[in-house]
Amino acid sequence: MISAGKLAEILKAELVGDDSLELTAVSKIEEATSDEISFIANSAYFKHLPESEAGAVILDHIPDGEEGKRTYLITPEPYRAFLATLHHFHPTLDHSTPGIHKSADVAPDVQIAEGVTIGPMCVVESGVIIGKHSILRAQCFVGRGTTVGEDCLFHSRVSVRESCIIGNRVIIQDGAVVGSDGFGFAPGEEGYTKIPQVGNVILEDDVEIGANTTIDRATLGKTIIRQGVKLDNLIQIAHNVEIGKNTVFAAQVGIAGSSKVGANSMFGGQVGMAGHIRLSDGIMVAAQSGIHKDPGAKSIIGGTPAVEIHEWQRSFAAIRKLPDALKRLRKLEDKGD
Repeated sequence: MISAGKLAEILKAELVGDDSLELTAVSKIEEATSDEISFIANSAYFKHLPESEAGAVILDHIPDGEEGKRTYLITPEPYRAFLATLHHFHPTLDHSTPGIHKSADVAPDVQIAEGVTIGPMCVVESGVIIGKHSILRAQCFVGRGTTVGEDCLFHSRVSVRESCIIGNRVIIQDGAVVGSDGFGFAPGEEGYTKIPQVGNVILEDDVEIGANTTIDRATLGKTIIRQGVKLDNLIQIAHNVEIGKNTVFAAQVGIAGSSKVGANSMFGGQVGMAGHIRLSDGIMVAAQSGIHKDPGAKSIIGGTPAVEIHEWQRSFAAIRKLPDALKRLRKLEDKGD
């Protein structure tokens, strides 16, 4: 529990109402009760206020007619304040006990810093270095010669193959694979010959990788995921790809080999990108789009092949009208007969 007044101090928010109100939880605006706090970051949700029983609400202003109905915490950035409130009520708890579980298989020459946790049935091969306070949960695999930075968290069944470099504060969700072989085969008369994949993968600081996402090692050189990148679940990053700093991908994105995505970009779900393309910074891509060329910095694109978003929307609207247009055309043709 925390009083509304104390929470307002933490959030550096203006309090309007009862500063002694004891708050016990965070909840959705539609479901919150009189001892819970909610938030509104989008004015479209103001419609829920009259029926809401929330004891307190975080928002950027009090809408007309709602004054005096509850306690308000007013801040210019209600979403950030909401995140800080969530962290207060749901602090990150780690019940891991530093040390190596008796069922783990750790090579004798592995360098393990203080506070490291290696969970049940993990395998850590020769030449691995693991930084301070990093955690490997059950059944993780770390291949030979890989370096893991400080304060990393590998959830269960994560596989990081040989010679990869993992930065600090990297989080990898369950079942993800880092450093799997790139998809490289040379065609010949007798079929396909596998091309050795001898490069590696680098995950820079503060990267998060979603569950069952796969990042292929480079054929030669490096596949690089730059600082602050966040990848959702079920994403495929091919060999020799580079993802720019602070870029975000939603689920099921696929990036073909030797492509480069610029910094501060945002891809919706199921976006596909052809190989050997270099994208500028700050691009936003609508879900299920197919990228075949660079649209330029800070572009917003959609469709397959992806074009400027308004052009795509107009094209889509026209396509929906085609069945009626075809009917009218057939009627005109019938009259002509």
